[in-house]
Amino acid sequence: MLTRFRAQRFKSLESAELSLPRMLVLFGPNAAGKSNFLEALQCFSRLATERAVEDALAPPLRGYPVEAVRLPAGGLAELMSAERAAFELEGDVLPEKRGNGETNRRKLRYKVKVEARPSAGSFSVVDEYLAPLQMKKDEPFGKPIIERERGRLIVRVRGQGAHPTYEEVGRNHTIASVPAFTGKHYTYIDTLRAELGAWRSYYLDPRVAMRRACPPSEVTDIGSLGEAIAPYLFRLKKEKASCFAAAKRALSMIIPSVQDLDVELNRERGEVEITIVQDGVRCPTRVISEGTLRVLALCSLCVNPWRPALVAFEEPENGVHPRRLDLIEDHGALCHLFALYDLEHAHTFAVRLFGPKLVDDLIVFLCLSSHPGPACQCQGQE
Repeated sequence: MLTRFRAQRFKSLESAELSLPRMLVLFGPNAAGKSNFLEALQCFSRLATERAVEDALAPPLRGYPVEAVRLPAGGLAELMSAERAAFELEGDVLPEKRGNGETNRRKLRYKVKVEARPSAGSFSVVDEYLAPLQMKKDEPFGKPIIERERGRLIVRVRGQGAHPTYEEVGRNHTIASVPAFTGKHYTYIDTLRAELGAWRSYYLDPRVAMRRACPPSEVTDIGSLGEAIAPYLFRLKKEKASCFAAAKRALSMIIPSVQDLDVELNRERGEVEITIVQDGVRCPTRVISEGTLRVLALCSLCVNPWRPALVAFEEPENGVHPRRLDLIEDHGALCHLFALYDLEHAHTFAVRLFGPKLVDDLIVFLCLSSHPGPACQCQGQE
């Protein structure tokens, strides 16, 4: 679970820092930076788990890798003329409890700074920091596991201050992503990788991707576009029948006109097919409304037995009705749900549509990049 996140000079975010509740809703006008905040979370996760910085900045992140750095006043041309440019991401992560009981529940603070050489198209990690935090206050507990000191990156063995490993600054990958740093001496690094590797981000495509025919597959997720929802539900039905039944109940509760949900294997085609009974009519995904498919996807995420540690969900203003998020949160067990709406009148919208239960946990995110002062301001209720 992510409890605090900071992004500096990442895309349109000059400097943004948020303390995160269990459920966070971000909304504001178009071009406010909501999607870039979501991409900053993706990038943060991928930097700790992908083999190289270039891989972390590759699709599904939008744009060229170099455009992850905030554009200067002169735009891309000025950025490409710069010798160096950098962005920095930092977060406080409370690891999820795992079934094997091995996960250390101490909160971790992780920071990474990436420097680009725009004209060369190269990237390097120039600073990295990882430290466990004290239980009662967010201050380092002992010496950091990873930190920069005297122009080098130090990697310490847990519980042993002597004989650390020294790594060069400027490599094209993070220390956290190196598989060699594993086992009982590097449990905090293992924990960080496992936690950030379990983050998922979604921008559903009910028009094409969610209607596409798919063969059975051993997936643990619906896919970032919802493209794997059919094989995911098929596996859920076969292996986790109670979770599949919960998804059906949730869908019917949120959309009362839905009486049944099923998913079957068409053996002649070798494809998995979803059907929904709505108002007494049996409908394949080819004709199900986009709104119904979006809600089905959310219900599927809520009952995921292989559940992600963090869910970031981007939604246009004409997608899932915000009132339904409250019902989905009641039914599900998501650690985080980020619903992004492009709306002109954010405060009025919050009071009218979210209701007191959600507003208690709501943070309104307004990016002011087109105005003087900081590029991001945060408002919310405690």
